[in-house]
Amino acid sequence: MQKIIHHLIRLALLLVILASCKKEGYQIFVKEASSPANALTASSTNIILSKATENTNAVTFSWNAADFNKESIVSYTLQLALAADTSGTNAWKNAKVFNAGNNLLSYSFITKDLNSLLTNMALPAGIAAKIAVRLKSDVNQYNGSVSAVSSAYSGSVVLDITPYSLSLYIPGAYQGWNPSAAPLLNPADGRPGLYEAYVYMPDKGLQYFKYTNAPDWDHTNYGDGGNGSFSTDGQAGGLNVPDSGYYELTADMNTNKWTATRTSWGIIGDATPGGWDNDTQLAYDVANQVWKVTANMKHNGSFKFRANKEWVIDFGIDNNGNLVYADNPFFGYAANLDNLSVAEDGNYTITLDLHISGKYSYSLVKN
Repeated sequence: MQKIIHHLIRLALLLVILASCKKEGYQIFVKEASSPANALTASSTNIILSKATENTNAVTFSWNAADFNKESIVSYTLQLALAADTSGTNAWKNAKVFNAGNNLLSYSFITKDLNSLLTNMALPAGIAAKIAVRLKSDVNQYNGSVSAVSSAYSGSVVLDITPYSLSLYIPGAYQGWNPSAAPLLNPADGRPGLYEAYVYMPDKGLQYFKYTNAPDWDHTNYGDGGNGSFSTDGQAGGLNVPDSGYYELTADMNTNKWTATRTSWGIIGDATPGGWDNDTQLAYDVANQVWKVTANMKHNGSFKFRANKEWVIDFGIDNNGNLVYADNPFFGYAANLDNLSVAEDGNYTITLDLHISGKYSYSLVKN
C-alpha cells in the first residue's frame, strides 16, 4: 500500500511540473549586414556579344556572403544601369534588376539574355556601352515579408559591353495585333541601331501598330512617345499611319525615333516605255507581296526602281547585282552604284520584292 502511495505522489509531482512548463519560440536575431565594398567581381569587364554565341555564358558575377546572421536566408539582387546614371539624386533609379537567388554567391548571364537587356535599355548595337553593376543584399522575415533591416549594397563594377542587333516585330491592327505572326523589322547591315522594313496595311483610315523586341507582349514594346519618338511604356498608344498603303517603316535606336513613309513603286529610265521623264508604274500583288509590271524594254538603255515618282527613295545595283538604295533619307546617299538593264529588247515581267526586311530583290523575265 505504501508503495502505491509513493507512485501516486511521484505521478502528481510530474503533472505539476509539466503543467508549469511552456514552449519557448525559436528566435533568430538579425543584425545590419557587413558586406565589403569590393565584394562584387566580374569574370570579364570588356564583353563583345555575338549572336553566334547567344546560348553561351557572357559574364559571371561573384561575391562574398553578406553577414546579416549566420542562420539568415539572404536574397541577392543584381542591379545594372548606365554608368552615367549611377550618381546624383536619381542614382540607380533606372537600373534593371535581376533576382540572383537566395544564399548564392554567383550569377551568370547567357549572351542572349544580356543582349536583350541592353536592347531594352535602347542601347545601339555594335557600340560599346559602359554598364555599372552592383549587388543588393536583403534578409527577409521568416514568412517572406520584407525585413526592417536595411539592404546592403556592394561597390559597383563597370563593364564595357557591345550588344548585337535583334530583329523587331511589327504587330498591329492590320494583322490582328499578333506579334508571333508579325513581319520583322530587321537591323540594317553595317548600320548599328538602324532598322527598316516595308509593310502593307490594307484597311482604310487611321492604322495603329507597335514594334516589339520579342514575338509576344511580355517583353519591351515601342509605342508613341510623341514627335516621332518611341515610348517603352507598355500602356503607351500605338504608332500610327493615316490611311491604308504600302509603308516603309524605320526605327533608329540611336535617337529613339521612327518614321513611316507611304510608297508606290515604278521604273524610270531610257530602257523603259516612259524614258527618264515618266515613270512606268508597278502594281502591288497582295497575294505574293511583290510589285510587278509587264512592259516593253530596250536593251540599249538602263533604268532604276523609284518610289512616289521622286528621286527621294530609289534603288540601283552594286557590283554583285544586288539592290542597294541610291537615295533614301533614312540611310543617306550611296555613290558608285549602277543602273539596271535588260539583256535584250523585248516584253518583260519586272518584279520588285521588298517584303523581307533588308533582303530586297528583283527579277526581269522576258515573255
